[in-house]
Parts: sequence; structure tokens; C-alpha cells
Amino acid sequence: MGKPEVSIIIVNYNVEAFLLKCLFSIFNTKGKLDVEVIVVDNASDDNSVDLIRNKFPQVIILENKINIGFPAANNQALQIAKGEFIFLLNPDTELIEDSISVLKVFLESSDEVDIAAPQLLNSDGSVQDSIFRFPRLRYIVAEMLYMESLTKSKYYPDKNFKKCFEVNSASGAALFFRKKLIDKIGQLNEKLFWIEDIDFCFRTVKSGGKVYYVPLTRIIHYSGQSAKKNYNISISSQVINKIKFYKVHGNTLELFLVYFISLINVLVRFIFFSILSPFKRIYSLKMSAYMYTLPRIFTATKGL
Repeated sequence: MGKPEVSIIIVNYNVEAFLLKCLFSIFNTKGKLDVEVIVVDNASDDNSVDLIRNKFPQVIILENKINIGFPAANNQALQIAKGEFIFLLNPDTELIEDSISVLKVFLESSDEVDIAAPQLLNSDGSVQDSIFRFPRLRYIVAEMLYMESLTKSKYYPDKNFKKCFEVNSASGAALFFRKKLIDKIGQLNEKLFWIEDIDFCFRTVKSGGKVYYVPLTRIIHYSGQSAKKNYNISISSQVINKIKFYKVHGNTLELFLVYFISLINVLVRFIFFSILSPFKRIYSLKMSAYMYTLPRIFTATKGL
């Protein structure tokens, strides 16, 4: 067997049903394209690994004894990937057409484009918010205050989503790029879990590269399935990694403001969910998650 054209990398954590659907969709839509699929399992305690071995023996499996995080697991696979092209794909995605070939042809048609991101759909077929302008302080404040009207510009409302266009960054649920991009900008930043995709795109753009939204092909994304299993990790990561991003890419004033905004945000939400916690279990879980997050704000940039 020759060298694969595309290496598809999937990081899994306890989402066996979605993972199987994802793998079935890959092999049902790839056509004659020569691909290798690498699944990195982050110490799942469901039947993910056994199911893959039984149903997809052609898939390369890397088993971690502990959950090393999403970016580190992707980097594991990047080190052994043989394809000229890399497709980072979440396990809670489903290909409904030959997206792999479309993205490959799109990149091959232009040396100026470094990353191609397909259009992501919600399970009901609506277009998902999957492309973003780089983080700005006003977005963080608006999210804290639940003022969605102030964050609309973040998602390119002025663009025609039926056409391809250049963007700042795109969701790590589905990112297609040449493997040589890793030689140029490095692997995913393992210290920026939950915002590593934006950081990866930021470094690409900073190096002179381009990121493109490619609605020529669509993929369903059943968003946030692993996150729903651990609110401590998902909520703390959303808060803390904005701080880390500004530590890496911002200035001193911006970093101070993000610290302050994040602290107020967590305190307010902790109080809010504490009041609601007797009524629903999810409120209790979120209260605990914000309590878990609070002390971690003060050590967010340690080691960066």
C-alpha cells in the first residue's frame, strides 16, 4: 500500500456512538481517495476502542492511559501521519458527501490558502457558527453579559455563506491543511486547550498564510458531545484559555482586562447557578464548575 493522500485525525473521549457514525461516514464518502484514519483515544471508559477494532480494523488506534487533552492527542497523531494533507476531524461529526476530496482539490487549486474549513451544519440542517474573527475584549464582555447582539460581527454576518471567503479562524471540528504547514508554524499549542484551533489559525495568519471558509462542502457537527460529560473541564477551559490566549498574543493591558472580566464573569455565574441549583441538576453541575474554575483563574498563565 502506497503513501496515503490524506491523514484523518480524530481524538475520542467517551463518544462511541458518534465516533462510529463519523467513521462510517468517512469510509462511505471517501470514494477512491487513499486515506489513513488515526483515532487517538484519551482514556475513554466506554467501548470505543473495542468497537473500532471490531468494525474498522483498518483504522490506526493510539490508546492513552490518561486523558492528555485534545491538542496533545492531535499532536500525537500528527507525529505519525503519513499523508500530504491533514484533516483534523471531531468524533461528533458526520460526512454527508465527499468532503475530503472537495477540500483537497480546493487547497490544491491555490498555493496561497493554508487551511480550508468546510461549512458545518447543526443536526437540524441549519448552518452552524464555525468561523470567527480573532478574540476581542468586547466579545468577551458581551458573552459575559449574554448580549449576543454585540458579538454578531464575530461570526461574519456581512458575508455570503454560499461562497468561499477568507476568515480569521475556523472551528477545530474540521480543519483541512497541508502537513507542511506544521513545519512552518508548529503543532497545536498543548497549553491552549479549548482555544487551540483559534491559536493555530492565528499563527497561520501571522506567518502570512490564509484560512478559508469553504461552503462547497458540508459536514454535520453534533457539537460539544465530550464537553457535556464534564462541565468542570469545558467551562474552566472556555474561561481560562481566553486568558492564556491574551498572555500569548496580547499586551499587558489586554491581559489585565481579560483577567478582571473573567473573574467577575465566574463570580456572577457561580452566584447565579447557586441560586438555581436546587431546581435542576444541570444548574448544580454548572455551579460546581464555576467554583472549580475560580481559583484556576489566578494560575491560568502559569507555565506559559
